[in-house]
Amino acid sequence: MDTGRIRIFGERLRARRQQLDLRQQELAHHMGIAQGWISELETGKQTRLEAETVYRFAQALQCSTDYLLGLTDTPPPAKRPRPCKTAPVG
Repeated sequence: MDTGRIRIFGERLRARRQQLDLRQQELAHHMGIAQGWISELETGKQTRLEAETVYRFAQALQCSTDYLLGLTDTPPPAKRPRPCKTAPVG
């Protein structure tokens, strides 16, 4: 991946993680990876990334790989929508 894509990926990774109110450590634990690696991705210090890893991040962050990679600017919803509760009748 080129440095521009890495930068975009890192920015979107951080933004989406924060939208979901997740700490790096929580995401790392969920994915079974080192927290420091997430930090390096978010700051652009880590420049190697495999397709499977991008997919795993997208799944964990409930968004598309295209969004994380900057191929689309359509952001996912900030949080999962809550099911609507109907008002009691009577």
